[in-house]
Amino acid sequence: MRKGFRIIFSIIVFFNLSCSKDDENIEKNVPRRYELSQIEWKLTEGDSQEIIKKELPEIYFKNDSDTILPVVIEPLNGINGSSEFNFNDSIRFSELNYSPVKVSITGEIDLLSNSYSYLGGGLKVNLQQEESSFAFQYFFKNSTNLNPETELTSTYILYLKKNKASFRARFREINTGEIIELEGSWTGIFFNNLEGETPLSNIE
Repeated sequence: MRKGFRIIFSIIVFFNLSCSKDDENIEKNVPRRYELSQIEWKLTEGDSQEIIKKELPEIYFKNDSDTILPVVIEPLNGINGSSEFNFNDSIRFSELNYSPVKVSITGEIDLLSNSYSYLGGGLKVNLQQEESSFAFQYFFKNSTNLNPETELTSTYILYLKKNKASFRARFREINTGEIIELEGSWTGIFFNNLEGETPLSNIE
């Protein structure tokens, strides 16, 4: 009877060990998948806001007919803001099996301090190392009528806010709960204001 018990016990132990090894092999073969758990922001040395002056191409209209010509001027057409995240360990970030998600960014650098804090709501962009673009939250459109034998030349100066800040992102492995923390810097370009003039003149 004891001999039979030892044989059964050995079979059970061997079976359990085999199952454990099989489970370990399955876990090793399952690719790790990460998700963003949180992102924090702060200002460090070198982080700041800079105002950039950009002269836009002239917009020219000429009416050499004998009827009124309606014209529409949209100086910001085709111009967008941008966002770019740069991870200190870019290789480690690129190796993460991670699907990009949108995170909040700010055009108001004064919202940040030298201590980590969270941003919520407002403009959101993908957390990725490649530069991404977004539409300005401001729209400018000038409609006018150009009389016969007149012309106009619109000139505009666009002022942009270039914001630089630092961030800390935490990623969680979906199956194991492992946490990876990566830091980096961010640069965002935002609309600040627009100045321009549209003088009319007779065709010579």
